[in-house]
Amino acid sequence: MFEPTDTQGRATAFESIAPYYDHLMRTVPYRMWVGYYLLLLSVIDSHPKSILEVGCGTGSLCKLLYEEGFDMTGLDLSESMIQEAKVRHSQLPIEFIRSDARTFELNRVFDGVFSFFDSLNNVLTLSDLQQAFQHIYDHLIPEGSFVFDLNTPYAFEQKLFDQRSMAKKAKLKYNWVGAYDPQTKIIKVNMEFWWQDNHFTEVHFQRAYDPDEVIPLLEAVGFTSIRCYHSYGLEPPRKTSDRVHFVAKKPSA
Repeated sequence: MFEPTDTQGRATAFESIAPYYDHLMRTVPYRMWVGYYLLLLSVIDSHPKSILEVGCGTGSLCKLLYEEGFDMTGLDLSESMIQEAKVRHSQLPIEFIRSDARTFELNRVFDGVFSFFDSLNNVLTLSDLQQAFQHIYDHLIPEGSFVFDLNTPYAFEQKLFDQRSMAKKAKLKYNWVGAYDPQTKIIKVNMEFWWQDNHFTEVHFQRAYDPDEVIPLLEAVGFTSIRCYHSYGLEPPRKTSDRVHFVAKKPSA
């Protein structure tokens, strides 16, 4: 059994991979994710102008949403990812900030906050997740929206993180092996990468979350209008949902 602290679990995460992260994610349908985010906003009748992305990585979604007309700010714990975002989008008026989702203090509020690509699964305890929810709540205007996704236990049981790409012609080769502990709901993923002659490793930890665990945490910090969906649609979660999207609002003052 293992139950690392967030500091241990994130010590090597998203640092060495940062220069190659966009190449790793090149097949991700970012525009589809933007479309789904806009759909979820419409479901809860939310019309933000200023948006904070928690776990922004290299800023790909921030860029696309800026092009949709939103005032974007990105936040991420990884210094290397934030530096990549700043370089890649230096011509855009997007602020990228290194900070922890559990403790950030930006001294301003936003119309909306979102966190995609299971970023919040990197928070490894219920108490820390509630702490992150509290800081997000505090950075929203009254009636502000919060949209996010989480991997479920089913995802880890199905070996989501066991992935391998070793094709000779591939610029970035990788081999990932996950070890999941159903008692703690934590998975440890040993990741090995090769970029040309550069070989490096990372160790990632994630905790799986069930909606029944998450909704009480949202309610505890004050969120209302809470809904959750089998990802990429508007159907309720099912036993085979490997990812669940949540929407919530901060009540009016």
